[in-house]
Amino acid sequence: MPPACRLVILNGARWGDVEITSSIGGRRGRERALELILLRHGETEFNRADVFRGRVDLPLNRRGKRQARAAADYLSDLSFQAFYSSPLRRSMETASAVAEPHGGRVEPLDRFIDVDYGEWSGKSVEEVREGWPDVFRLWVEDPGKVTFPGGESLQAVRRRLREGLEELADRHSGRVLLVGHKLINRMIICIVLGLSTSGIWRVDQSNGAINVISHDGRVWMLRRMNDTAHLKGLESADQRT
Repeated sequence: MPPACRLVILNGARWGDVEITSSIGGRRGRERALELILLRHGETEFNRADVFRGRVDLPLNRRGKRQARAAADYLSDLSFQAFYSSPLRRSMETASAVAEPHGGRVEPLDRFIDVDYGEWSGKSVEEVREGWPDVFRLWVEDPGKVTFPGGESLQAVRRRLREGLEELADRHSGRVLLVGHKLINRMIICIVLGLSTSGIWRVDQSNGAINVISHDGRVWMLRRMNDTAHLKGLESADQRT
């Protein structure tokens, strides 16, 4: 059974304490909860080329560094308990840019590393469709059943992400940063909203985008998704990978 969740749309909302909506019913007032600022890393050359990335350890390109600085500026007035990231370089560089104005240290978390695409890494959609037509068709139609050739299954990805979210919720009752990847962030949002893995195709994640997720011990809430207002002309082109 999917976890209890709420999608809360906050028009013109201010950063600060989370307004909790109980899964049982009624308001519980304003109280401190885990507030997870979930950021996608800035652009890399593999993003620009629109090829599968996965565990390839890529640095940010020039646009990606500017996206990271823009996110850092946007989040500079907030206070954070901790700064976390996928251990891959592109995410660590993005998280470090956000942490620097706060004098923070970024802790890498292996559970949030990018998907292991195996033999698909470094290849375009066209190359993958031609080389692995059956797996690619399953990837498009029912991704929850996919195991990437030479890589990991999306069932395993979903399991490690759920465990990672539970660990963060147990560890913190304030605001923390987590920098992840396109498919990783998509899957996290599906978990939060109780969607199946096929829901990844209904969740967009742009380079440098900000999401806000809250948890009060019982209820996950998605408060913002794919916010790129801070990029102001630095947006990456749309990507299929």
